[in-house]
Amino acid sequence: MQLMATTDYAIRMILYLATVGRKASSAEIAEKMEVPRKYLINITRSLREAGLIRTQMGVNGGYSLAKEPAEISLLDITAAMEGTMKINRCLEEDAYCNRFATEHCPVRKCYTMIQREIEEKLGAISIARLLQEA
Repeated sequence: MQLMATTDYAIRMILYLATVGRKASSAEIAEKMEVPRKYLINITRSLREAGLIRTQMGVNGGYSLAKEPAEISLLDITAAMEGTMKINRCLEEDAYCNRFATEHCPVRKCYTMIQREIEEKLGAISIARLLQEA
């Protein structure tokens, strides 16, 4: 499993906004975080819809955090950007299995444990924690 580049860019964007503690333009964020500006503009909708950032349009516009850094986890950002976080198709909401074995499959039980641990780890790391460790 590998996170998409846009997820990495989203994390960097949120981290930058938390660092400066104010509204920032896409050009500023792109330059400081070494992220292509076109990617930033593309990811802002997902971050805004997830309630992680605010967008202000216009000459003095820009982006700011919608929550405190301690209230934003890597899981929040990743879930907003990835589409799915599930490591296997059988863990999706519909529990699809081409063997019709989701109820008793030992591999699915293992995947479920791994999935839970991934989500717990990502959920335990807040933007505030990343700032402290920097």
